[in-house]
Amino acid sequence: MRICILILFLVSFSSFAQTQTKFEEYLYGNNGIELIIKTAGKTIIVSTFNSRPTINKDIAEKVLQYFRDKNPENEEKTTIFANEAAVNGILKVIKRGSLISLEFVVQTVEWKNGLIEVYKGPSIIK
Repeated sequence: MRICILILFLVSFSSFAQTQTKFEEYLYGNNGIELIIKTAGKTIIVSTFNSRPTINKDIAEKVLQYFRDKNPENEEKTTIFANEAAVNGILKVIKRGSLISLEFVVQTVEWKNGLIEVYKGPSIIK
């Protein structure tokens, strides 16, 4: 009887340990221009900062789609849903004549496997 109770306790403890969210910090993300789009006399440049290399292109495409759908304000906090993760960050929208710069600064990445990565390096936002 004691062995059954011990096994039940260990199984329930191990399943509880697996369901907790794991947080990790990272210091060095990738920064750079991901997309340059020319449409209707306007040029749109999409850049990502502090991003993970595996999701750069996907995030840039989703940021562009978010900009077209929502027309966000400058330095708006937003969540972009990529194929592999939900990415939280700040979207800077800079307009100069026919040039529009979309700069998405990643703050956290919530992967579908439950891991949450938090960027803790030097700040880009001034």
